[in-house]
Amino acid sequence: MGRSCVEVVEYTDPICSWAWGTEPKLRLLRWRHEHRCEWRRVMGGLVGDRTQVRPDWDAVKAAAPMSDYWKQVHAFTGQPYPVPMHRMIRSTDPAGKAIKAAELQGEAVAAAVLRRFRESIFLFGLAPETPEHFVVAAKGVAGLDADRWLADLAGAEVAAAYEQDWSETRRPNDYVRNLLGNWPGIGNLKHSDGHDRYAFATLLFRGAGEHTVAGWMPYEAYTDAMELAVPGSTADPRPDPTPAEALDRWGVLTSKELEVLCGADAGIPPGIVTHEWGAGVVHLTPAEASAWGVY
Repeated sequence: MGRSCVEVVEYTDPICSWAWGTEPKLRLLRWRHEHRCEWRRVMGGLVGDRTQVRPDWDAVKAAAPMSDYWKQVHAFTGQPYPVPMHRMIRSTDPAGKAIKAAELQGEAVAAAVLRRFRESIFLFGLAPETPEHFVVAAKGVAGLDADRWLADLAGAEVAAAYEQDWSETRRPNDYVRNLLGNWPGIGNLKHSDGHDRYAFATLLFRGAGEHTVAGWMPYEAYTDAMELAVPGSTADPRPDPTPAEALDRWGVLTSKELEVLCGADAGIPPGIVTHEWGAGVVHLTPAEASAWGVY
């Protein structure tokens, strides 16, 4: 890591609605400052196997109550939630492993796959859990060799990498263990399946010490932590993107992301597909609209 770079560790999970709500802020942070960051994403495993707790668990029956909860999170984050939610997942472990498998083809490929999984869940109400689901959700991801991806997903290297991430997430630092407060999305110590863990999303900024931004926090908390980790690291931000630049990079923007990245009055470039339903608005390039079957 370069002396002027900040090491960033992000603990996250594809089905966490607070992590999805944080996506606009993290996109802005990376756009402005990624030239000063070395970023590592840790897949934390939010949900274990629900059938171990409830043998009668059903993916369709579990979907609507989950959407109702996400509606409450949407009220704070402004990010869309699925209406209707068609299919919930028994566990987030398979999706986490799929993202680790995608990492073998590069960080950008893995980031795109994670984002597609989130879009499948929070825009279209289809939580991916099987290899067949993964292929559908990741259709058209640039640079992804799907055959290699599925082969890697079944291998020991990916299983070990995901287990390492899962275990790391369950070694939260003292800051999180001692965090007090009661605001929505607070990133204090969480518990799942008998283990302590980080909340999602939690970011650690390392340089001169370690500085933690846990849970639902304002954008400035991230830049403050960067500055504490490496003074001066936020001094030369990249200019904020135009809508065309943002869509060229990411392909899909929610209305909240467009506002955060490009400003409240940002317009949509010609040729962009706008998809609207009862719980949100999303803007897609023609390629992304084709991948999702939205026209």
